Amino acid sequence: MKPLRLLLWLSLPLGALAVVALSRPDLLRSDQVYVPAPTLHAGQARPANWATLIDPDLRLYRMGSHLFRSALPDREDLPALQAQGISTVINFYQHEDDWLTGSPLDAVHLPLHADRITDTDVIRVLRAIRDAQQHGGVLIHCKHGQNRTGVMAAMYRVIYDGWSQEQAMAEMLEGGFGTAERMSDAIGYLDRVDVAAMREAMASGACSTGTLTWCHISDWWRREPEEQDERVAATRTH
Repeated sequence: MKPLRLLLWLSLPLGALAVVALSRPDLLRSDQVYVPAPTLHAGQARPANWATLIDPDLRLYRMGSHLFRSALPDREDLPALQAQGISTVINFYQHEDDWLTGSPLDAVHLPLHADRITDTDVIRVLRAIRDAQQHGGVLIHCKHGQNRTGVMAAMYRVIYDGWSQEQAMAEMLEGGFGTAERMSDAIGYLDRVDVAAMREAMASGACSTGTLTWCHISDWWRREPEEQDERVAATRTH
């Protein structure tokens, strides 16, 4: 086989792998999930800084003065949510919150797939939460309030509340939100997340932790024509 043809054959699978890594990095992760041992012993009191249960039917918990988590609410839950001072609802479920139509609450739809959550997703959600908190209480939810909501609540604890991964994992698994089996994707993400890289990205304003992630490439693609136009305009003024 000629060297050029050999190089082409070798480059095809590498190119396909690069596309997958950029567009779907979740597909390259390990499926092995490590579930840590419980931190609470029989009869031991729940830590005071863990989320506080408000409504068991809705799985509505108060995580802090301006943050709540729950399963999928409906129109009948509006009075209870407003009574908690909630002004924004951030939804990770695929279906939009039609029950909020005509209500005074703001709806933010950030649909996620639990089995493919990336650093880019987490950073986007955490910034959306912090922005919404400037206007009052924020409720985050998915369908069951366990997997997608669980990973975002845990990462909020790590990034904004300064908890360790172990502390966030303990609350997620032992806080009454559901079983480990229902949160395997959230556990898998917390097991592998690079907290230092996440904190650096959040502080710098980056859209993700990796330089070759799709959001960085799309940002560069959008900026390049703008910068070229600016260079042309600057040339014409001289």
